[in-house]
Amino acid sequence: MSNSNKPNLTSRAKQVLADIVNIHTKSGAPVGSKILSEESALGLSGASFRNVMQDLEKQGMLMHPHTSAGRVPTEAGYRFFAQNIVATDGLDKALRAELKTQISGQKDFKSAMNAASDLLQQMTGCASMITAPKSASDVMETVEFVRLSGDRVLAVLVTESGEIQNRVIEVPAFIEADDLNKASKDLKQAIAGQTLGGARENMIAMLAEQKGRVNAMIDQMMQAANEWGEPVVNDGAMVVAGSTNLFQYPELVREKLQGLVKMFEEKRLLMNLMEEVRKGEGVQVFIGKDNALSAETDCAIIAKTYGVKEGEILGTLGVIGPQRMDYERTIGLVNYTGELLEKMMAKS
Repeated sequence: MSNSNKPNLTSRAKQVLADIVNIHTKSGAPVGSKILSEESALGLSGASFRNVMQDLEKQGMLMHPHTSAGRVPTEAGYRFFAQNIVATDGLDKALRAELKTQISGQKDFKSAMNAASDLLQQMTGCASMITAPKSASDVMETVEFVRLSGDRVLAVLVTESGEIQNRVIEVPAFIEADDLNKASKDLKQAIAGQTLGGARENMIAMLAEQKGRVNAMIDQMMQAANEWGEPVVNDGAMVVAGSTNLFQYPELVREKLQGLVKMFEEKRLLMNLMEEVRKGEGVQVFIGKDNALSAETDCAIIAKTYGVKEGEILGTLGVIGPQRMDYERTIGLVNYTGELLEKMMAKS
């Protein structure tokens, strides 16, 4: 995890910050010196705790939510804690054993990926997301075009294994549903039973022969065909689970979640986030304004890449939840799940 531009905190200040984050995560209430005196292992006096809390507040790690004497972590405080204090390998043995049994015991990688997604959302109470590597050997089954609005059309490509890829392309509004249906029917004949590479060649050849009213959308469809045929792992299948878990947190009010839940329903929009994860190494933490969704969602994202082949990262996994999440548990879960998926991939 990155620790660039981190404040210079003493070991005592780090421990107090960690205590406050952990206590606030459980209660959701401001944390005062009295609670710290009762629950912290430091054994400081109330006055000493207040002094450390004042210093942390000056450094932007804590804030007063109102007139209460207690403090809560700021976005910067959560970020420092998650990126510089939490250990990525601190997951307890019981959870490790359960994850290993449920994931490594699956018959194939796709089943392991689905199991991992379900386990992450169940164990964290957050929404999980996992992208899987694509393969140039995937066999195509069908392609469909769905008019969204105006000149926007959703092109959906389905493989025989059930994986779905999609692109939003621009098609002039005068291209009617019958034209799209005809294009879909013709393309099915060209791609059925073909691999990504073979489908690409057939699609390009077929699209190049199209004349008349559909000329305006040929370029867009050819671009999609080229992208579908690329044997790179920049838009793998995504598994998303547990988005309804986010509603249990009162600070994530329904109005703020409407846009986020829509993103889960349109899984394609989350790929931008996972592409950001691919740029780093190890477990990465995106909090508040760091994340690629919206700074207004008050969300935190913990993600990790897994698997590398010929310099290309093969997959990504992670969870999305409130800033007030259990970072120690969640970071450990994401990290170990990534390790298990990497081992399953090596076997397949």
